[in-house]
Amino acid sequence: MLNPTEEIKQRLDLAELIGEYVRLRQVGTNFKACCPFHNEKTPSFVVSPDKGIWHCFGCGKGGDHFSFIQNIEGVEFPEALRILAGRAGVKLEYHNPEQHNQKTRLLDLNKAVMEHWHQLLLTDQAAAGVREYLSKRQLKPEIIEQFGLGYAADSWDEAIRYLQSKGFTLKEMDSAGVTVAGERGKPYDRFRHRLMFPIRDVHGSVVGFTARKLREEDHGGKYVNSPGTDIYNKSQILYNLDLAKLEIKRLDYAILVEGNMDAIACYQTGTKNTVAISGTALTEEQIKLLKRYTNNIMIAFDADPAGTQANLKGIDLAWRNGLNVKVISITSGKDPDDLIKEDPAKWRQAIKEAYNFMDYAFKAILAGLDLSRVDHKKTAAKKVLPLIKNLGDEVEKSHYLRKLSEILGVDEGALSKSLAGIKTVPGPKDKPLDAFQQAAIDQNRLVAEHLLSLLIKFPEQLDQVTHHLEPEMIHYGPAQKLYTELIIYYNKSHHSGEPDLLKNLEPSNRDYFNQLTLLIGEEFNNPTPASINREILQTVGRLTENHWRKKTQDLNRLLVLAQKSGNTVEMDVLSQQLNEVLKKLR
Repeated sequence: MLNPTEEIKQRLDLAELIGEYVRLRQVGTNFKACCPFHNEKTPSFVVSPDKGIWHCFGCGKGGDHFSFIQNIEGVEFPEALRILAGRAGVKLEYHNPEQHNQKTRLLDLNKAVMEHWHQLLLTDQAAAGVREYLSKRQLKPEIIEQFGLGYAADSWDEAIRYLQSKGFTLKEMDSAGVTVAGERGKPYDRFRHRLMFPIRDVHGSVVGFTARKLREEDHGGKYVNSPGTDIYNKSQILYNLDLAKLEIKRLDYAILVEGNMDAIACYQTGTKNTVAISGTALTEEQIKLLKRYTNNIMIAFDADPAGTQANLKGIDLAWRNGLNVKVISITSGKDPDDLIKEDPAKWRQAIKEAYNFMDYAFKAILAGLDLSRVDHKKTAAKKVLPLIKNLGDEVEKSHYLRKLSEILGVDEGALSKSLAGIKTVPGPKDKPLDAFQQAAIDQNRLVAEHLLSLLIKFPEQLDQVTHHLEPEMIHYGPAQKLYTELIIYYNKSHHSGEPDLLKNLEPSNRDYFNQLTLLIGEEFNNPTPASINREILQTVGRLTENHWRKKTQDLNRLLVLAQKSGNTVEMDVLSQQLNEVLKKLR
């Protein structure tokens, strides 16, 4: 019987899993992409569904299903196990405490209380008014079920008593944000007599809640979110992304709204690629989440001048992060939920008529300004010109500069001079490669690994290579070690095949061997003997040339030191060695 980790790997296609985060391109039996873990222009990130491994030949990261989720989500193994088990439909039974850490306990707690509140909404007499309210909001029963809406009872300890019956501690309830400590330290339910919206992460795990007030006289805001916890950070969550992500990927654009009810109404009416920012302006973390699935977003905010001004910053951030931004205009102070209730066709028409970011920016910035006044014209120019400066396309720059000139009644040449003096605002920068990553992209290593990958695929070429290339000519340690092992193994076994070779390799070389099998591209799927021979000889030539060039540099450096010290004997020896190396280099 398979253990859970192996069962998960068998059930989940690695390319499909990684494809939810990275845009993969098929190359033979493998897939390639630009690495999600460091900035690169040439794809060096390779995925092998057959072998169940991935590896980046730029930054050196690699592994299996679990290591990918750990790296991309920034989680430990127990959380990665839970995420993938949920996707694969594998039930986990925790016998090892290390496999069920604090975060997974909080996720279990949130799931339990979500299911409890959902049942109260459906069946409890006290929730009859809430059911009526949802009916008036035109929410269908299947949508209420799908989004897990619930009702928190009008009680100080109802949730506490329920969770205690399920084995959760008061400390865990506090850590999950479900309870609040009273003045004397006694805990009580944070959410009381409220409509509950579970907040799920991108994998569908419940990480927190939004609670809507049901009585005007109750304390607190109309909507209250869970506090920040170990599993919930509102700046890193997009409401409904777990349900919307596949549709976003299919349509290649996302619709961004401001509230949970807006997202639910959009989903119900058929625009299932809708997500919401709840209780926060659009953040860089949320933008990175969206960029896993698309580079195109439409933002649906109302036309209120104060609202458009407040949201301009977040939209500008998305724009500077490389997203193509359009704005859905909703007039008369309505939100998407209101418009959909009035007429779903109007909502769909608004989507079709969405206009781009710069036109929205003009509208937002110029609203409320009196352009007959010089000081207001200066204010408008000061705010719009930096946006024009950051446009990457010169035609766009010219278009919007002319538009601003016409609106303000100011000479275009004067605006152009002001534009020239403005510094561009860069988008957020990728982290620079660390020393390990810099070493990983060393050219000698790349050439050596290319040769090894060819020898793994065409082992009959090894005899030819060994006549020209000594192991010490490979200056990257792991590649030199594996090359030496290949020579020893093939001399003994006469090319008996990859499976037997893997058994005989040292454990440290097995993973490296598997990584190198990912390097062969589609050009070597149906090669001719001549093309293989030519590629291998050229690669060997590059390695030997690099080796003798390095040897020349080393000898020249030693010769300079010998000259400074006046050691003539050593100078003669080094000169002779240098002449021999130069002959080989030529």
